[in-house]
Amino acid sequence: MAGRHVKIPEPGYIRRVAIQTSPQVLEAYAIGIQDKLCAVTNAVKMWKTLAKFDPRLAHVPATRSGNAQINIEALLQANPDVCIGGDLDMQVIEAATNLPTLHISQGKPGVSLEQLKREISFFGLVFGKMDRAMIFNNYLDKLQERIRSATKGLKPEKKLKVFMGYNADHLTTYGGNTFMNEWIEAAGCINAARAISSLGGKEGGLTTVSMEQVLGWNPDIIILDSGKPADLHDDKVWATIAAVKNRKVYRLPVGVFIWNRPSCEAGAMLPEWLALTAYPDRFGNLRIDSEVKRFYREVFRFIFADDDVKAILNPER
Repeated sequence: MAGRHVKIPEPGYIRRVAIQTSPQVLEAYAIGIQDKLCAVTNAVKMWKTLAKFDPRLAHVPATRSGNAQINIEALLQANPDVCIGGDLDMQVIEAATNLPTLHISQGKPGVSLEQLKREISFFGLVFGKMDRAMIFNNYLDKLQERIRSATKGLKPEKKLKVFMGYNADHLTTYGGNTFMNEWIEAAGCINAARAISSLGGKEGGLTTVSMEQVLGWNPDIIILDSGKPADLHDDKVWATIAAVKNRKVYRLPVGVFIWNRPSCEAGAMLPEWLALTAYPDRFGNLRIDSEVKRFYREVFRFIFADDDVKAILNPER
């Protein structure tokens, strides 16, 4: 996807693949080639749901611990036919080995949903799985159209302002030039931090903000990735914010991977979950638990029980 010419085996002869950027590991599941994984990242082995539906993953070595932090010796022992990942991760591998590498283009701010479709199509081409790639792409298109139709006509002053507050102090977030800004807007909402620039931050643009900034934004909805929403109600500073006053503080769902990274899973499910959370009356009888089951069944071929869905929508750390 970087426009280079790379010699790799034909799809039928790729038996072992090392995916070294966490969100893209999920694309192996979306196109059904997870049995070819011979090396993954530490992060994707953290979440219980993926391990439950793919017990084999427990025996796949984690050779990437962080951005551009690759265990080259372990990677070579994994003996991949091809390595796939972001630019920095692939550059480390290229500098130390002769393994074939394929770069996932990082895309541009504001086009991440289209970028996800291009990535899935790229995987489909490399592995001869275009039929599975089109299942995801069509799913995402129809989902986005349904959200647009439901939120059509919302006046700017009626759109809810959302603050994604991460880490223990809840003061890490994504700015207006990141994929998360696009996803929040795709849900018919407004990113409370849209005025700040954070694209240079880690994990797609995470940056730290001040409590004063959050108070000034006064968001209508707050999404946490750790801790309990009730903790904010008991905090005299956070308690002055509209979202806390109105009991609109939520935990970020965690599926097979956490929903605040640019994965195919989160790109589909986070905007839908947020739209249904923000504007339930605009979606009729549509229920997020049914939608969660449908996505994982149709895209990942995972059959979720009610308890699986409950664990995703009410994560415990």
